[in-house]
Order: sequence, then C-alpha cells, then structure tokens
Amino acid sequence: MLSPASQLLARSSELFESGRWLLVNPTDAYISQHFAHADIQVFHQFYDIYQQSQQVGLTQQHVFAASYPTNKTFDGAVVYMPKAKEHARMLLANVAACLKPGANLLLVGENKSGVKSAVKLLEQYCQQVNKIDSARHCALYGGQLDQTVAPFNIEQWQKVQKIQIADLSYTLCSLPGVFSHGEVDIGTRQLLENLPRYHAGRCLDFGCGAGVIGCFVVLKNPQAQVVMSDISALALYCAEKSAALNKVQVSVQPSNGLSALSGKFTTILTNPPFHTGIQTDYTVTENFIAGIKSVLTSEGSLLLVANQFLRYAELLEKRFKSVHLISQSTKFSVYQCAACR
Repeated sequence: MLSPASQLLARSSELFESGRWLLVNPTDAYISQHFAHADIQVFHQFYDIYQQSQQVGLTQQHVFAASYPTNKTFDGAVVYMPKAKEHARMLLANVAACLKPGANLLLVGENKSGVKSAVKLLEQYCQQVNKIDSARHCALYGGQLDQTVAPFNIEQWQKVQKIQIADLSYTLCSLPGVFSHGEVDIGTRQLLENLPRYHAGRCLDFGCGAGVIGCFVVLKNPQAQVVMSDISALALYCAEKSAALNKVQVSVQPSNGLSALSGKFTTILTNPPFHTGIQTDYTVTENFIAGIKSVLTSEGSLLLVANQFLRYAELLEKRFKSVHLISQSTKFSVYQCAACR
C-alpha cells in the first residue's frame, strides 16, 4: 500500500514520463512499482523499506547506502522529507550533486514531517520553488536546479568528538539523521554507567546508532566479539567509522529487527528505537523482545534501557524468567534480563 506521501506523488505521474529519475528514501515499498513504466532508480537509507522494495520490484533498481554515488546523473529527483532538517540538507546536497543542470528537484512529505520548510531547503539549489500539489496532509514542492552544486563528500557532514562515559574516554563519529547526533543520549549513558559484569563472549549492540554502546563494550572487553546492527545506513556508516577511530574490531550488520542476524549472542545491549520515521512506533522493540529467544544463548542476558513512559517490564517478564531493574532515574529504567522462557 502506498504511504500518504507516495499517494500524493502518484498524482503527478506525468513528471516521470521522460528522463531518468531518482527516488530517495520512499516511505513504502510500492512507489517504484507504481512508476514501473518510468526510468527510475531508488536510493534507500533504511533497510526495512529497501528489503521490502527488492521483494516486490526489480532488485537492480534499489541501492542501500549512506550516500548515493555522484558519478550517476539524473534528470530529476524526489526526496522524501526526513525527520531531521539537517538530514534533509545533507540528502539534498548529495542528490543535487547527482543531477544534470536544469533537472527537477522535488521534496515530498507529510505536513507534520516539516515539509513546509521545503521552500527554504530547495532555494539553495532552485531560484524558483513552487508547491506542486497537496493532499492527504502531505505536500509536494519542487523547482529546477539552476545553481552550481559543490561535489558531495559525506565526510564534510561528519561530527567527530571525544566522549567520556564512566571511566572510559573514546571517540565517536555521527551524522545528521543518526540517533542522538552530536551527543550521547542520556538513556544510553545511564545504561553504560550501570553496566554489570558480563561475559566477554559474542555481544550484540541492537539499534547501534553511531556505535556508542558497541565501542564501549569492546574497549572494556577486548576479547568480546561485538556485532553492531541497525536499520539505518547512516548509523552503520557511523558505527564503522567510530570503531575505526577507536582501533577496535567489530562486525557491522544491517538488519530489520533481528531478521538478518545469524548465530547466538551471550549478551545483548540496547537502547531500542520507538520511532519509525516521524511516527511513534513500539512494534520494533516489541518484536525484538518477542523474538529474542532465537538469538540469545540459554545462559545469555539482555541489558535494555527505556524511557520511563515505555512500559516494557511486563513484556520482558513474559519472555524472561529473571528481570531486574538495575537502575532508575526520573526519565529512564535499565533492566537486566536472563533465562528466556
């Protein structure tokens, strides 16, 4: 089913009847099918929609990456408005560098996503920006590329900083669009500062973001075999960079939940997501908890931090024989769970 933003875009099918087009971060897997007659490539930064899109369409149309290669050129591009405006700016800088002079550059999204800021965002590349259409609480804006576009280098958007957690100082790389960009989330800090002793076996940092947890674990336990997984290509890029900056060996794995992970883990640590795009969505964490038995050893443990308003204790108690609250603040709770039921 087409998302509201894609339904709006589908109303402007005539735009895609000529030339080569790039769709960026569509919010559903079916829009490329809708434009099956057109010459379209799709750039994904989120693994769930990428996987679904490959299953329902032509696999060669789709690319999952942190940035799109600028040696390919297009006559037009549509960017789905991301949650963070700085992420939108970075995406537009990348996409504009892939366009021919005079190409169409469009932004589409739900009104609550901040798409109304499209005019200011697009004016950096297009002298005249117009609202093309609006419906279903969404809007589509666009203009023609008439500015000189600088070559895109994702490293220019990186923020590299030293962080201090507990008694450990290490380096972190982050990008716009990655969870807690440019800082350490309070919940993640609370988890790591209250981390009990654990086996230095195979460890999963689930929803790794920029790699704060995974790098901490392997720096503390050099023998640990750390796997960092995330749905976001930007997060995985940052996790790899963070590991390299700290000169530690880790494995970085894209995964929609636990579906792409193989083997068992003795320890799983997570500050799990509760948003999908701009929507509040608890199903990622609920499915993670429900399926954890398939990836956790019988003697393994889960260490999870969650906002106080997210009542995960009951879900955890259904899946584990042992659930301990090891730290609690006014905002966050840290749970240690063992012995899957």
